[in-house]
Amino acid sequence: MAFEGNITRLEIHTVGQGFYQGFNPVVAMATKTITLFLVALLVLLPGASGAAIGTLRTLTLSLFGGWYIYLMAAFVFFCLLLVVLPSAGRIVLGPDGAIPEHSTLAWLCMMFCAGIGVGILVFSVSEPVSHFVRNPENLGAATKLSPSEQAVSALRFVYLHWGLSAWACYAVTGLALGLACHRYNQPMTMRSALTPLFGHRLEGPLGHLIDIISLLAIIAGITTTIVLGLEQICSGLSVLTGSRFFADQAGNPPLTALLTALVVAISIAIASVVSGVERGIKWTSQFGIALAFCVLTVFVAFGGGTRVAGLLLEASADYFTQLPVLITTLYDPGASAVAAEQRAWQGEWTIFYWAWWIAFAPFVGVFLARISRGRTLREFILGAMFVPTAMCFVWFAGTGGSALLLEGDGTAGGKILAAEHAFRIYQAVDLMLAPEGALVIKAVLVFLFLVLIVASTTAAIIAIKSIGAAGSDLAETPMHSMLWAVVIAAITGAVMAVGGVASIRDVMIVGAVPFSAIMALMLVAVVMMIGAARRGGERA
Repeated sequence: MAFEGNITRLEIHTVGQGFYQGFNPVVAMATKTITLFLVALLVLLPGASGAAIGTLRTLTLSLFGGWYIYLMAAFVFFCLLLVVLPSAGRIVLGPDGAIPEHSTLAWLCMMFCAGIGVGILVFSVSEPVSHFVRNPENLGAATKLSPSEQAVSALRFVYLHWGLSAWACYAVTGLALGLACHRYNQPMTMRSALTPLFGHRLEGPLGHLIDIISLLAIIAGITTTIVLGLEQICSGLSVLTGSRFFADQAGNPPLTALLTALVVAISIAIASVVSGVERGIKWTSQFGIALAFCVLTVFVAFGGGTRVAGLLLEASADYFTQLPVLITTLYDPGASAVAAEQRAWQGEWTIFYWAWWIAFAPFVGVFLARISRGRTLREFILGAMFVPTAMCFVWFAGTGGSALLLEGDGTAGGKILAAEHAFRIYQAVDLMLAPEGALVIKAVLVFLFLVLIVASTTAAIIAIKSIGAAGSDLAETPMHSMLWAVVIAAITGAVMAVGGVASIRDVMIVGAVPFSAIMALMLVAVVMMIGAARRGGERA
């Protein structure tokens, strides 16, 4: 494949021998040093660190809230435009004529489970219930909405957070890397996505900085995922065993329980990542999807029943008809008291999610690029954006929608609404099933949370090693997998110790800012690489 314009092969320095063989020492060591420095600050100065995180969150929401909203909207519009272009069906992520390395089913399972698996289970019931009680529409409504209207409104905002915006974010990163690495033979590392813009300058400090920022974003994203999953595991174990070790009287998991669950989850993740993509994450992801489908079936069969289909269609129609407004609305806190509440809700939910998806984008993008060689641009966008969106819609209608229907018809009697965040899914199971069946499903949920944590952590470690090694296969060593797992566990434990689960949102909102700027540049780089591919195709 001939290179066009600034699309030149990068030569990134890696160590030829020793412990860091195959790695770029600046990127690998700098990232570990920064992360361990943050761990030390959190442990040694917990009060000051917690206050600083809160201050940074407030500043970020003030300065970058609108940036997050409009950037994510740009990703959606870009992907929608690209998928309808005729050239999207001809240009391949790889040399012309390349064929996919994985079956479509295996590809979708790996992408979906590794990219978003834990979160979709954590918020399956809790988020729809939260939006049922409070969302921008019912905050600003002149009259009180009926229960059915509230259910549709709640799901529409869930779909805002888990729909096209999230997957467009991943798709842009995956496209940038897939084109650069598979079609233009660049190393599988984040800086390669910006080669059309900066060329050989990425071989030096600028490229090192981009990779370091990407690794820190991955660490922030996977830390959030792990903590939210651990909270659910501990809550589930407290429900199953009745032990106060897993949750206190208020229903909050104590730090000791969270740290114990963290050690178990990270240990299993190490075994998974050492076994490789084919055996580790592929099997784990497919098993996780199968278990999740079983959970969804139980919720629909014993919860909402056939009414789920109507709720799904109505909420989906509302989402797509209101999409341009939904993804571009930024509430003005100074307009009125209601607008101030709406903006507070947006910071707590939407901006948190946009930051989470942006932080997830480096490792999901790397992973998607690795497994998507041979896919056309259109196939990639449909598989990485539209299919997962449909899966998310069905999932939340079946799980959270069933819970809302139980509340709407009076069956739940307010019990799901009154339950704490981490207990809502277990409360819904208790209401749907007899005690014996509920016990089995709650045990399945605890196990599924663990499986999805392992899948996401495995994918994150694979991406971290790939970026730190500039895509070199020589860095695929078990020792580095274990070391990165320990680093992730250390920062996760430190954040939990300082501010508990609540501090995770603050860390995420702040931590995603630097990588969001890199993602904006990726949009430009993708356009340049597609233009180069089209010119090459015309000459051929």
